[in-house]
Amino acid sequence: MLLRPRRSKCQVTTSVPILTYHALHAPGWDYHSNDHVALECDLQAIRGQGFRVAALSTIAQAVIDGTLATLARERVVGISLDDGTDHDFIDFSHPDYGHLRSMARVMREHGAGLGFPDGQASATSFVIVSPEAREQLDRTCIAGRGQWRDDWWLEAACEGVLAIANHSWDHLHPTLDSVVATQAERGRFDTVGTWEDAEREIAQAQRYLEERTQGRSARLFAYPYGHSNEFLVQAYLPRQQAVSAAFVGGGDYVRADSNRWAIPRFICQEHWQSPEQLERILASA
Repeated sequence: MLLRPRRSKCQVTTSVPILTYHALHAPGWDYHSNDHVALECDLQAIRGQGFRVAALSTIAQAVIDGTLATLARERVVGISLDDGTDHDFIDFSHPDYGHLRSMARVMREHGAGLGFPDGQASATSFVIVSPEAREQLDRTCIAGRGQWRDDWWLEAACEGVLAIANHSWDHLHPTLDSVVATQAERGRFDTVGTWEDAEREIAQAQRYLEERTQGRSARLFAYPYGHSNEFLVQAYLPRQQAVSAAFVGGGDYVRADSNRWAIPRFICQEHWQSPEQLERILASA
């Protein structure tokens, strides 16, 4: 019987994990109930295992250029944030639960040694773009305190700790009174199946992003709910000019043969729920 060789701790890394967090997930104050706490612990684990943080734009470009294997040998990890509430960039003091540090503050405070200038690590914030959608989502998904704004996007893009990128016009969210996609099912982005609906959800969002960030937004797209489909991956995105790469969920590593229009990510609380589970993801990269 042939035995598999034991993996060496020095084995060359051939894949890249992208870790995704939701700033809105903070009902408690431990790892499992607060993505801000999880991100802080995870940055320490990333540094402890000898990884550095690479910008998602860098990872996407390596997939496009066919140089992902070279980048992976540098032991890098990507970090993304989904939905784009104010908690990505602005601290919040809750009258009952105390002070919640923004994801950007966590990145600033724990970025030393992760490979960026001035000790800062870089994450990408995928934001829901429509002002009307965000205003209504603030009421239906948070507490109506006006914490889903876009007045911080330009500052974040200029500072560099958070890149601002496209998470669709309205997320096809089921609590909205109306959405711009006319032939898609609420809560399922994989039902976007026409050029017109894709333009409304993706290209329109990118134009607004570029306007609000004065051209500093990243040309990256993250599918709402992590949902893609054959039309978007094979037909629409390869022909449009708004974005250069797109990210799904999936709980897998970015590899040399990854499709630039369906780059996989791991989702905190879905694909790992503890520091030990994250360490296993990093060790298997």
